[in-house]
Amino acid sequence: MTYLPFVDGLRALAICAVVAFHAFPIALPGGFAGVDVFFVISGFLITRFIAAEIEGGTFSLARFFVRRARRLLPAAVVCFAIVTLLAALVLMPDAFWYYGRSLLASALMYANFFFYNTGGYFSAPSLEKPLLHTWSLAVEDQFYLTWPLILMLVMPRVSRQVTLALIAVVVLASLAYAQVKVLRNPDFAFYMLPARAWELLIGAGLALSPAWPAMLSKAAAETLTALGLAGIAASCALLSPTSAFPGFAALPACLGTAAILAAGLAQPTALTRVLSRKPIVLLGLISYSLYLWHWPLIALASYRLERPLAPVEATGAAAVSLLLAYLSWRFVERPFRAPHDDSAHYSWPPADRRFVAAAVAGIVGIAGLAGAIKILKGAPQRYGDSARHVLEQMVTGNPWRSSCDNFDKIFANDAFCNFGRKTSESGAYEVAMFGDSMADHWVPLVAAFAEEKKLAGRQATNGGCAFLVGVAIPAEPAAKARECASYQTQAQRFVDANPKLKLAVISAFWEKWQARINAVPAQPVFDRALAETVTYFTRRGIRVLLIGQIPTYQHLPVRCIVDTVEAGRDPAICGVAADTAQRELATSNAALNRAAAGNALVSVFLPSLPMCNAERCPPVVDGVMLYKNEGHINR
Repeated sequence: MTYLPFVDGLRALAICAVVAFHAFPIALPGGFAGVDVFFVISGFLITRFIAAEIEGGTFSLARFFVRRARRLLPAAVVCFAIVTLLAALVLMPDAFWYYGRSLLASALMYANFFFYNTGGYFSAPSLEKPLLHTWSLAVEDQFYLTWPLILMLVMPRVSRQVTLALIAVVVLASLAYAQVKVLRNPDFAFYMLPARAWELLIGAGLALSPAWPAMLSKAAAETLTALGLAGIAASCALLSPTSAFPGFAALPACLGTAAILAAGLAQPTALTRVLSRKPIVLLGLISYSLYLWHWPLIALASYRLERPLAPVEATGAAAVSLLLAYLSWRFVERPFRAPHDDSAHYSWPPADRRFVAAAVAGIVGIAGLAGAIKILKGAPQRYGDSARHVLEQMVTGNPWRSSCDNFDKIFANDAFCNFGRKTSESGAYEVAMFGDSMADHWVPLVAAFAEEKKLAGRQATNGGCAFLVGVAIPAEPAAKARECASYQTQAQRFVDANPKLKLAVISAFWEKWQARINAVPAQPVFDRALAETVTYFTRRGIRVLLIGQIPTYQHLPVRCIVDTVEAGRDPAICGVAADTAQRELATSNAALNRAAAGNALVSVFLPSLPMCNAERCPPVVDGVMLYKNEGHINR
């Protein structure tokens, strides 16, 4: 196949956008669209090579997978091993435990599933996820596992024109699916192959299209590359983490990439000549290693400093990433590249057998390392006894959450979610916990109460959604608001289905919901919504316990806590100032007290009172770590 240097130049453009977004997110808010550029390029190149070999009668699935493994695995294994060592030095046990789980997902090519299930790409805790960027590598790996098989089945049986027509249908279907999903479940649309397949397949369709030289004049090619560059640039400049993305919003970057590829195939243009210059091509050649290295360094440095990097620091991290990427490409990627082989029969040469054995050993080694980190709960053994005691408490949480939190689980998993007395003995639930994740963290307390009082208890919470009757929960984005509406419906169905309910415990991120609800003129004010919620239960004779919001942190001062505990000092100095915490919680605490006033069936517990002394709200009390993260208590 003819080498196309401008394609490596296009890769350089994509990696610059991604690194700039991670290092300087304010300067280039849509730089994440560089990943979409990579997807189109990958679909184009992979299909180009596979189609040529299928039509030449030399394609071997085994050789294809070995070639892909030689291209991708060595650099990834080396990077994962070194980043794990750095993570062990930098990350606290809770973050290191999470890192171990993400490392296993990255090594076994399901990182997109893992990060989909554990948080959005643009959420604040992403700085604690050094392998978050591997989601896109997993998407490509899953494409590599399926697309060659499809081409092997289709291409020998139908013409290229029919193959192109089939690809066009799938592109449109995948794009429509992505647009629907981005409105209903944006995290799924972002992370999963079905919603991203159209991007890879645009490149695939281009690779199978008729010869371009006969189709484009010089002027048309120049215009096409200019429009393509404009589409990519506009995406990087105008998109943001709040955009409804990918879906239709990814079209400018993807079509722009396809336009540049199409024009470059036809004839040289001003842009493709620039992209073919040696320094730019070199950047494209090391783009895979640069992608691997840049985000872990930025994330670990941010975690160590407990804040986003300043511009000078981010520039330094990017420069170190660039150096490591070049070394990785020169001494890891290139030596393992598969030698050219266009024979019709693949016979597993000794070099490939040795490589496969080494690759399997490398994956098993990384997976074993990940498993050890997970089993050791982030290895708190790295610290002294007193600090380890605190850190081991920190990584505990509500054991029922994964199976019992969310609107679609309120009537599911009863065998596990039923705490206290069994409903088979009581006939129905008698105590239940309602609210968002700040209600979820109280479930172990409610479960202990139910056990003590011999009551049948159940969690009926939904992370990110308050339980307030008679008001549309103003969650963001729109898909989350629809989820919250479903939660309100299911939670009220739960109440109707359990006529023996005696106690409803309700908690939430009250300050957030109060501010958002009061900011919507057409809605009932927060006080009325809270009063209606309380009345919803009390008119049924159900007691209500309203639990206030805990004091929260911008960044949980874990390193300060560890340092003070190991030095034998009081970690209270790491806590937020009491007057600051009480001032932040004053309006919602007052609203809770008003909702309970004069109603014997309603009680209020304000956690900020026992959690704060006159000066501070200590994160550790009597050797007990209170927090799991910035806004939630641990078990």
